Amino acid sequence: MDKEIGGYFREINQAIYNKLEEKLVKYELVKGQAHLLLLIRDNDGCTQKELANFIGVKYSSMSERLNKLERNGYIVRTADENNLKYKRIFITQSGKTAVIQCRKIIKELDEQMYKGMTKKDKAQFEEYLQKIIKNLTK
Repeated sequence: MDKEIGGYFREINQAIYNKLEEKLVKYELVKGQAHLLLLIRDNDGCTQKELANFIGVKYSSMSERLNKLERNGYIVRTADENNLKYKRIFITQSGKTAVIQCRKIIKELDEQMYKGMTKKDKAQFEEYLQKIIKNLTK
């Protein structure tokens, strides 16, 4: 084997990233924003601080990400009823539609990645990946 396994993972990750970016541009989203939108949908009404903590980024960095989602009409921020200092973040109908499209894009990418593989090949490949993850997280 000429290439280290990490090299293959970096190459795969970059290819996935490029494909996602190519398809998400239609919705004025980048990969990180799409992930954030999915999180907001799953945690509708959360605060900016909660999102920042969940993802592991600074509060100010989260603010920049949310501003773009808000400008695109995917989320709204409203003052918390109990503490006006906090803003609650809610996904809009446009945001929900974008999430549906993101899910379709991800499914298409999965199908493209597994193209030419049998169900057995796919299951075996996923088993190998799980072993690698387990080995690295021990």
